[in-house]
Amino acid sequence: MTTDSKKNKEVTFDEEKNLQVISDLYKNATMAQNCIKTLLPYVEEQALTKALHKQVEQYDSYIEQIGTTGEVFKFEPTPVPKSVVWMSNMALKAKMLADRSSTHIAKIMLQGTLNGIIDLYRLAKEEGVHPDVQTLQKQLLRYEEGRFENLKDWL
Repeated sequence: MTTDSKKNKEVTFDEEKNLQVISDLYKNATMAQNCIKTLLPYVEEQALTKALHKQVEQYDSYIEQIGTTGEVFKFEPTPVPKSVVWMSNMALKAKMLADRSSTHIAKIMLQGTLNGIIDLYRLAKEEGVHPDVQTLQKQLLRYEEGRFENLKDWL
């Protein structure tokens, strides 16, 4: 158990729960970043390429924040299993064989982003989570919701 005495009261947080939420945030951010990197070579429109590169950079920032926040809980990042990454990359590449249009890329990105948003909403319902972890979860959720709205412009 971890305690927070910042507000002159002792509050106890479930370390195991926090580690799980931090791990899920890490997997969410790294999978999103990996999928974008997989799609980037197929993007032909310069404006979309630029937007996706910005997303990769933002996910770098979130991954760093997750690591920093996780240090309190002795979080050691565990990469997404290689088989999951491989299957995801192969599925993305197969989808790109038939259609490389910006509209198609946006559709793929919207589907993946929606999956990430759903996972982040599920994490928001977890109880016993440290406020710093909750704040990071909310930031990542707001970011992904914003990207979801921006991707609609490419349809």
